Amino acid sequence: MFGPNTIISDNLNISYSHRDKRFFDLYKEVQELFQTKFDLKNYDIIFIPGSATVGMEAVISSLNCKIVPVGKEGKFYRRWVELVNKYKNKKFTFEGELSVRLETSTSSVNIFKRPLVLDAISSFPFYDLRKPKFFVTCSNKLLGGFPGLSIVGIRKDSHHLIKEDNTFSYLNLNTYLEYSKNNQLPTTAPTHLFESFKRTLINFDIIKLRERIYRNSDIIRKVIPKKFFIGNVICPVLTFKKEAISEQIAKKYELYGINSSSDYYQIFTYSDYDINYINFAKDVQETKQLDSQGNPPTILQR
Repeated sequence: MFGPNTIISDNLNISYSHRDKRFFDLYKEVQELFQTKFDLKNYDIIFIPGSATVGMEAVISSLNCKIVPVGKEGKFYRRWVELVNKYKNKKFTFEGELSVRLETSTSSVNIFKRPLVLDAISSFPFYDLRKPKFFVTCSNKLLGGFPGLSIVGIRKDSHHLIKEDNTFSYLNLNTYLEYSKNNQLPTTAPTHLFESFKRTLINFDIIKLRERIYRNSDIIRKVIPKKFFIGNVICPVLTFKKEAISEQIAKKYELYGINSSSDYYQIFTYSDYDINYINFAKDVQETKQLDSQGNPPTILQR
């Protein structure tokens, strides 16, 4: 529960191929919906099947300039440092910054003016993009669609920063841009993801998302003392020390981190039914009250 992917239910009926006109029309419709919904007309939007980390690697490997990761220490910052070092090319002298908008491993927000590359994977659209030349997000997480579709935004004035490379590669942005001209993907397109994502975009409401994150963050921080939190306490993901709550509660709600050696649990404040956040807070509060009376902690089953 409370993981990074939103609980969703969808009944799909796919009766066409990814090389049929029906899919080409769908691709263009989803592309335009995304641009319009989030006021991104000055960006070319391409889709790469796979997680958003695939999109980040495609961007990092495809640029013809040096990239300098900046921001707060964290799991994803370190991941991009490794990839930048893997793909660096010393003959290119222009430098641009790569920033993680929301470092989910520490619930920390980075604020930089117009970075070259922005990891917006866990932050978009709750936080603004800061007008980067390239950004990466995904169909799932805060947008609420099924996982499996990476979204790359390329500002229309920034194509010259992409390597002139016609080599066919699934990490080459040029490959996706070329296929995108015909509303296609170089791979077998996940038609079901596009169908579902279209519905997600049509029904998406940024105001409701933000209200939900504020509300659920507030519910959690009222029952867990501030001293246990790491990073922001009004955030799409809350990170707190495992000692803050009993292991019984963590297991009951299958908290993110329960099956790892990490010292922290995480709760994503947008992904589950609102009633579950309320019930979690009630259980934490009841356990604290029982502890204060000298009784062994007991979790009421609902």
